[in-house]
Amino acid sequence: MKSSIALIIVSSFSTFGQKNCILKVDKDSIQVYACGSENSKYKIIKAKFDVAATPEQLVAMLLDIDHLVDWQYSTASAQLLKKINDHEIIYYTEVNAPVIDNRDFVNHLLIDRSIDRKITVTATSLPNYIPAKDKVIRIPMSKAVWKITEESKNKLSIEYVIEIDFGGVVPGWVVNSVAHKAPYETF
Repeated sequence: MKSSIALIIVSSFSTFGQKNCILKVDKDSIQVYACGSENSKYKIIKAKFDVAATPEQLVAMLLDIDHLVDWQYSTASAQLLKKINDHEIIYYTEVNAPVIDNRDFVNHLLIDRSIDRKITVTATSLPNYIPAKDKVIRIPMSKAVWKITEESKNKLSIEYVIEIDFGGVVPGWVVNSVAHKAPYETF
């Protein structure tokens, strides 16, 4: 279930002003690209893949914050902070960061279903929603967008894009050299 449901996340690449995309991973039917950013020293990451799942399974997985640590790469902890309604939440996540200090963020997750069975999921960080913790770096900016298209019964086509500023003093080249691994490991 981990692999089929985790593979359900998609994003609108045009949202981020990406350029010069380079395929970094093409394995297990998952393609991960690193793209230049006009706004950051960190690359924009894009993943594309298909998964055998229903839109309902995707929505259930994304809203089940208690189990985020089971499928999202390097997640140390996750906690629901506020349920706004059945398709909108605010949650906290701490991420284990190898070699550097752990990072955390608060995300506003919004799931938008269209009439034609397409889903857009937007996760935008809210860096000042709760106070920062000691010895954990708050991610000052993160935006992920997923575009999910139902291709047929129990088959979703997914495009996921994330732009993130890791905060602290991490050289862009360090993050950019490994950033493509996280989406592959997650999906």
